Amino acid sequence: MKPYSLILFDYDGTLCDSREAILATFERTFQYYQEPIPPLEKLHQVVSHGLIMPEAFKVLKPELTPEGITEWVKSYRDLYDQNAYHLVKPFPGAKALLMNLKARGKTLLVMSNKGIRSIEMSLDYLGFTPYITLSLGDGSPLLAGLDKKPNPISYTKVIQPAFAHTTSAQTLMVGDTTMDIQYAHNCEIDSCWAAYGFGSAEAIRPLKPTYEVNALSELEKIIE
Repeated sequence: MKPYSLILFDYDGTLCDSREAILATFERTFQYYQEPIPPLEKLHQVVSHGLIMPEAFKVLKPELTPEGITEWVKSYRDLYDQNAYHLVKPFPGAKALLMNLKARGKTLLVMSNKGIRSIEMSLDYLGFTPYITLSLGDGSPLLAGLDKKPNPISYTKVIQPAFAHTTSAQTLMVGDTTMDIQYAHNCEIDSCWAAYGFGSAEAIRPLKPTYEVNALSELEKIIE
């Protein structure tokens, strides 16, 4: 193992358990449009694959037009921010881990495909904001016009220039889905699979993440 100084955290399924919030908001979105709610198994499948929201609605309601998808995504995010952020629970040890890493001089980022407004509300609600140097998500001005994970452009065009004192060898991506591990591969940085999160071993282990943890408490040893 080697020490890392820049840690990129996915959010959902990595720092916090937002499954209940996500599932509840999918249900509320379909209710809002007076459409049948998809089977729970299908909703779980969308969550476990870490799909970005437009792709999720393509799967859940394939007849939607591109304009319809945009509208549904906006409704989903509005409903999430109004009703669901308080359902998000930090994984055990999340706040203590962030506090300890920050105290040791580590730079901590959130790198997610989740809407940035939802991320920032949740960070504030859970008390994580003081430990995070930069949060990046869908709708972040810094990511305007850039493709989402697993495309590495957010790393090469935003993160690397902003933290030029840190090399790729000192950077670690921590995430729970194939999107996160593939993003790390594409960025040519090390990865840590949060096996306690939403992703499946069958999908992720073939991608050969650098590390695998079953709890956040195991991450501190890897980073140091």
